[in-house]
Amino acid sequence: MAKRSKGFSELLKQQRAEPDPQKALEKFQAKFSQGALSDRFAGMVMNPAGEAKMSEVLENFVEPYIDSVKTRSEHEKLFGIAIIAWNLALMSPNKQQSMLDRFITQDLAASDPLIQQDTKKFIDELIARKQALFADNKRYIVDFQLQDMGKEFHLSVASTLNPPDAK
Repeated sequence: MAKRSKGFSELLKQQRAEPDPQKALEKFQAKFSQGALSDRFAGMVMNPAGEAKMSEVLENFVEPYIDSVKTRSEHEKLFGIAIIAWNLALMSPNKQQSMLDRFITQDLAASDPLIQQDTKKFIDELIARKQALFADNKRYIVDFQLQDMGKEFHLSVASTLNPPDAK
């Protein structure tokens, strides 16, 4: 069987990619509005005035680690763990520890103990980064979507607004 050229494979990848970030954001909003939390977040606002774009905030949050991931799957795992750490950092220390322990024991229960230990250490590092560099941002991240744009990925993030007393 003939092997495809690298250029042909790249062309196919670009054709499958979503060409319009706005369309990708609208698809994400439609998906989110049909999800399990849709009733709790009715009237979702896209890019509310006076608030930072949480997609940009999340990208800045993971910036020191982004060069270590290449594939879409690796990007999704990085953003997923970063969101867990971000949201944990917004909780009280007691609740933070119990939620982290629950994540490690339930979600990573089948993992090797070394993987569990490394994941906990990475989450602790991200929590410290959140508290040091993003302390004023009290928005919880509810969901995210990573859209393949061909040569890069487009990140869409659903989050809560800052609580009134957080500004």
